[in-house]
Amino acid sequence: MKDFSNHFRELVKRELGEDPRVLVPRGAQDMMILATWRLARDALRPNKRSRMIRVVISQEALADYARGGDDLRLASDERFVAWFRRQLSSFDPNHESPLGVEPPSVTWPLGTGILNS
Repeated sequence: MKDFSNHFRELVKRELGEDPRVLVPRGAQDMMILATWRLARDALRPNKRSRMIRVVISQEALADYARGGDDLRLASDERFVAWFRRQLSSFDPNHESPLGVEPPSVTWPLGTGILNS
């Protein structure tokens, strides 16, 4: 199956705030996208990063995505971006974790029903 990790990484990166960091670790069956961005609201910590978002796209969703033609994948991309925006709209990226302590993360699973319907 073709590797779509860079493609989904870019879709996520485009939707995030200032200075996004988006990683896609290799090795798992499901695709995991890890994302943070700079929170410019804290005057005492100008480089403070958001809480981490973990988007987990199931192997089944990726296989269905790969089987589709260009038109179907484009429609799936639009659904993915709309879903990601909805998730972001109810997400509070702020945290009070001290410097050097990883703030609590959030995991957003994504199955084929959302991505490929």
